Amino acid sequence: MTFSVNSFVAAIDKSGARSNLFEVNISTPASITGTGLNTASTPSSQWRFLVNATTLPGYTNGEIPVAYFGRTAYFAGDTTFGDWTVTVLNDESMKVRKGIEMWMEKINSTVTNARSVGIEHSNIAGTATIKTFGMSGDSTADDTLATSLTTSGVTEVNLFDCWPSNISPIDLSQDAANTIETFQVTWQYNYLTHTNN
Repeated sequence: MTFSVNSFVAAIDKSGARSNLFEVNISTPASITGTGLNTASTPSSQWRFLVNATTLPGYTNGEIPVAYFGRTAYFAGDTTFGDWTVTVLNDESMKVRKGIEMWMEKINSTVTNARSVGIEHSNIAGTATIKTFGMSGDSTADDTLATSLTTSGVTEVNLFDCWPSNISPIDLSQDAANTIETFQVTWQYNYLTHTNN
């Protein structure tokens, strides 16, 4: 067998997609006010800087097994989406955490067990965008290293009708040194679109 490391390297386009070149933007619905969260179109949006880790969501096409003459034929079933989680760096103002807690409180109050915004689902659901970027460093290229609101990125995933369903505890410890607090937020959404440039 002929081995060529050059062939292997050449097969990885542009030195490979990097998992640490990404940004996340999340927009709150117009009815969720007073959270202190910037809108996704704001250049200083906290999401773009404080989301430390996430995933590009997957989805599943279900299967419908049908038995026939001792064999099983499979038909395509329904598409389902899992939940989506982001890890957030916590600053001393705790602006993102307090904003998410307020969003969740408006969905269902911990005290009154009631919703403080309209009953329609659109009143509690926003949108989220995950962009990944390349290493070209060219500010005019789609795969620019520098994040930009006007740059499409290498890959862009948009999640629609998303809302926070869970916010994790924050671990505290006297032994923790050189550490910034983090917490996770889990989101539900109805569907996604996926664009590759």
